[in-house]
Amino acid sequence: MKRYIGYLPVAIAAILWLKGFFIRDGGVGVINGLVVFLIVWWLFFFMMLPIGVRSQEEAGDVVSGSEPGAPQAPNLARKMWWTTIVTSIAWILYFAITESGVMAQFMPTRFY
Repeated sequence: MKRYIGYLPVAIAAILWLKGFFIRDGGVGVINGLVVFLIVWWLFFFMMLPIGVRSQEEAGDVVSGSEPGAPQAPNLARKMWWTTIVTSIAWILYFAITESGVMAQFMPTRFY
């Protein structure tokens, strides 16, 4: 069950994004949603890259010809998956705030 909990925010974000193809309501559009998701995904991915990384020197197993500070096991696939989960949650919050109209009441209607 724990394994599938990570799929929930990703599925919800995908469904909310796909609804833009079928329902045109002037809210978060397909391109807008995709661009925001990708920018936030890369931002979170670069923040997660240094987490839990051990260098070859720290592990005591330096491969000859490589930099001693090179990561021993960067776990990129796991970090990409966690980045997708965290980004999906952030995107759902963005979607909810944008669609609720909370942002619209704080945005100026006329620029001088």
